[in-house]
Amino acid sequence: MNDVNENIVDEKSESSRIYSLFYSFFLIPLMIVVFGILFYLLFAVITEEPTDINQLLIKLETGSIRDKANASYRMNKLFYNDPTIYNSTYRERIIKIHNMSKSELLQDNTLRMHTIMIMGNSADTTFGSVLVKELDSENEEFRIKAIEALGKLKYFNSSDSIKEFLSSENSFLEKLAAAGSLGNIGNKNVIPELVSLINRWPSDWLDSDGPELRWEAALALLKMNYSDQKTQNIINNLLTRSYYESYQELDENTVNFVILKILNILYSIDDSDLLLPYYDKLSILSNSDPNLEIRNFAKKSLKAIQ
Repeated sequence: MNDVNENIVDEKSESSRIYSLFYSFFLIPLMIVVFGILFYLLFAVITEEPTDINQLLIKLETGSIRDKANASYRMNKLFYNDPTIYNSTYRERIIKIHNMSKSELLQDNTLRMHTIMIMGNSADTTFGSVLVKELDSENEEFRIKAIEALGKLKYFNSSDSIKEFLSSENSFLEKLAAAGSLGNIGNKNVIPELVSLINRWPSDWLDSDGPELRWEAALALLKMNYSDQKTQNIINNLLTRSYYESYQELDENTVNFVILKILNILYSIDDSDLLLPYYDKLSILSNSDPNLEIRNFAKKSLKAIQ
């Protein structure tokens, strides 16, 4: 009888040991995994950035200062990455939010800056008249962002207002933004002002005016199919890698970006006569440039000449 009892005790002990092992090696890790997944899903729901434009607009209209900053940044990023998601039904709400950011009671400079950028990335030229008013802002940052936004929209009617920023007394960044935007807009009536900007160097330039200003003006003229000896010299210099050795602040990625930008413009030009002055530099780039993308792009531009 004692042997039977001992066997029963042993079986219970063994069962308890097996259960303990099962609990330790399977159930506990499983519970940890399940709770981990639940925690992750909860965290993801709480922190997920909304991609619905209407949700973002509601946050811009009624959210806290922090919510507005996050939502405006998010919306600007969405429109920048994919302008096709913009819908004209958003227009009035964006304008209302922009006006709200300028009001005395609800003034919010960050929101104002972001709504200027949102309008520029929307591809909706209806915002042009709103952005032109920002060119008179007392804040230079607002003026610069408005100039850039008008350039992105290619708002033709803003050309006369933007060209005023090419004058000597304006800041380097204002002039730089103006030159770039005028090139994007493509109004050939501003060619004399861009040529004058290049010709004023160096006697009538501010000490703060960097070489990028001449480069941007030359690229703007190139986009408008304008060419003269000074413009050709600037472009040919920019197509020469050794030229950048004088500008130690420019890293290799920046140099590659500038060269690719020029090649992209040259490739878009249909008139082969305008491309001839750059034939030699394009040949060198196509044969020996260390960057494969630049070599291939230079070859494409050469085919347009040949």
